[in-house]
Amino acid sequence: MTDVREALLTTIWRGQDPFLNYPGRLYRQDHQGWASSHPYLTGAIEALRPSVVVEVGVWKGASVLSLASKMKAMNLDGVVIAVDTWLGAWDHWTNDEWFAHLNFSNGYPALYHTFAANIVGEGLQDYVLPLPLDSVNAANVLRHHTVEIDVVHIDGGHDYHAVTSDLREWWPMIRPQGMLIGDDYPHWPGVKRAFDDFFTDQGKFPFDVDPPKCRICK
Repeated sequence: MTDVREALLTTIWRGQDPFLNYPGRLYRQDHQGWASSHPYLTGAIEALRPSVVVEVGVWKGASVLSLASKMKAMNLDGVVIAVDTWLGAWDHWTNDEWFAHLNFSNGYPALYHTFAANIVGEGLQDYVLPLPLDSVNAANVLRHHTVEIDVVHIDGGHDYHAVTSDLREWWPMIRPQGMLIGDDYPHWPGVKRAFDDFFTDQGKFPFDVDPPKCRICK
């Protein structure tokens, strides 16, 4: 386990490792995702050698796997904090295909177990720390513990208000010279408008774009 992960495990999880003795054999791995191996993700790890990466909106963890795998390959002392409720967003509940991926068990999504099985199955549990909260509450927890963040990957809601909320919460928490990466840009109109409006106000528009992701350096 990395020193950074161990320190955050002690403060956030009170030393109780959520992956310890995880029964991965009971759950099937499924690496389905979208743009999860995008060069902006691995490039951020290579360029910044981060200690703390936060992904907001994790789904099954395919992007987390890319980020954590690169950190492990570079032997970095760092961790990817995976922020998600694993209950799905409104668009997962209104799209028949995505609804099925929530993997219901007696009326409750079992998506977290798919994520955990993926992380443990790939041997990356020492580089990943789940935080099963919504974006706003997770940001409050990390602020409470004065966690300094190097990279944030925003991949949560797809409507204007959800994305704007994520940007307002997480952009101020990124250290100087850190990086924010956004997903689903410019294909979702609400996502595009939220990023454009927010970073115009920050004096950082236009920014780098390689669809379906964008990135902004602080």
